Amino acid sequence: MSRSHFIAKVSRRLDELIELVFSATRHSPDSSNGGILVALSGGPDSVALLLAACHWAKETGRPVVAAHLNHQLRGEQADSDARFCAELCATRSVQLHLHEQDPRPVARSRGLGLEEAGRHLRRRFFRSLLDDHPELLCVATGHHRDDQAETVVMRLFRGTGPDGLRGIRPLQGQTIHPLLEISRREILAFLEQENQPWRLDPTNMEGDNTRSRVRRELLPLARDIFGPGSDQVPARLAELLGPDQDLLDGITERTLGELSNSNGQGRNPSGQAAELSSLAIGGLLELEPAMARRVLLLWLKRVRSGGVTDIEMAHVANIFVWLREGSSGSRLDLPGQAILCRDFDSLRLQEIGTVDLSLRSAADYRIQVSRTPVPSDPVAWGLREGAGGVSLSGGESDPESGSWNLTCPASVLKGNLKIRNWRNGDRFQPFGLNGSRKLSDLLREHRIPANRREGILLVEDDAGILWIVGIARSERTRLLPSTGQTVTISVIKRY
Repeated sequence: MSRSHFIAKVSRRLDELIELVFSATRHSPDSSNGGILVALSGGPDSVALLLAACHWAKETGRPVVAAHLNHQLRGEQADSDARFCAELCATRSVQLHLHEQDPRPVARSRGLGLEEAGRHLRRRFFRSLLDDHPELLCVATGHHRDDQAETVVMRLFRGTGPDGLRGIRPLQGQTIHPLLEISRREILAFLEQENQPWRLDPTNMEGDNTRSRVRRELLPLARDIFGPGSDQVPARLAELLGPDQDLLDGITERTLGELSNSNGQGRNPSGQAAELSSLAIGGLLELEPAMARRVLLLWLKRVRSGGVTDIEMAHVANIFVWLREGSSGSRLDLPGQAILCRDFDSLRLQEIGTVDLSLRSAADYRIQVSRTPVPSDPVAWGLREGAGGVSLSGGESDPESGSWNLTCPASVLKGNLKIRNWRNGDRFQPFGLNGSRKLSDLLREHRIPANRREGILLVEDDAGILWIVGIARSERTRLLPSTGQTVTISVIKRY
């Protein structure tokens, strides 16, 4: 592929994908000339994308900005990557946003692998830049045809369904992948024609992670057995499945709309708010099994931040067994610190890990109890509030700057309320269970490390623990249709 052909192909794809982003996200007319944020690692794919995007920007007059996140995992090599990206952007007159964040604390606190934690941080970084720069419509990454083939192969051997075999979608929310039709060989040839160096991460070829081994061992074996070009067949499979899956997606979308309830906010693929807080279990179980699975997975994707990449078909099958056999009030743990909760005919998802677990002393907090009007629908209110909501001042997102609140029936409070820190041996009756259990077991299920449990706050009365602040509420705090007077318990930081 010649240099001009490469640039023309990428430019055409950028036009197509940005038009899709513009339509899907319903941007205002003022953003019709919006630009892109290039995720720049310094590797050949992202460098080639940036260079082609610069040519595209000159032709269209749209802005191009770059972003680089240094994960600080490879010492001086990582710092050199950041310097390389800064120098490249300076020579091309491209604004670069640099950020440093180590994924290891996130991986430990959330029970994630380093790669997954790194992806989470990158998405959050890019999302914040899009929020701060409305002139940028989307993030463009350098994923190419070889990446697509590797992704499809990995998902195939992990037991994915047709959706998974589509691999990397050209458009995912506000992220676009304009190089999916271009091979690694074509990218390297373009960079040579441009006389443009790039950075190489040795872990991409030498690492012992799954993708590296697929790239280094499995795909070369496929070429040896089936001949040249056979290693690209998985990418072709993803392209062939696309139109059929798009048709099924539309049907699934409409079905989900019929079964979802509107007690809260989820997010759709374009990043728009969608009212999908709970799902009607009866209607879900009446669907054909194949459609029921698709609807469930789409609902989880919408209501759960980060999607459902760690949910496998075995988990889905287990969810449907539980839905058919479980009773109201029962719960089911999911991978990635999430819990499914069943309340009568409604299914909802509760995410764990949103509470700040830095060491906190109960002496720094006080309790306030106030009478509150009885909600018109106490059950719906309790479901929405979950393990305790946070009320903040000034729009802050840090719970430490506000107060945690829990609404419960006034009649359940026994004696005096007090707040204290977690102690080994604590027991309480979690929401949805008939008997008590060790709090340490619950925290282990929520993947909260033992060395961080000392900072967890508990609210108790004379009858025992009422509330693990921000994590779990006890069964006796449940709001019922017959609930009378309610009170709100607030945990407020002392200043």
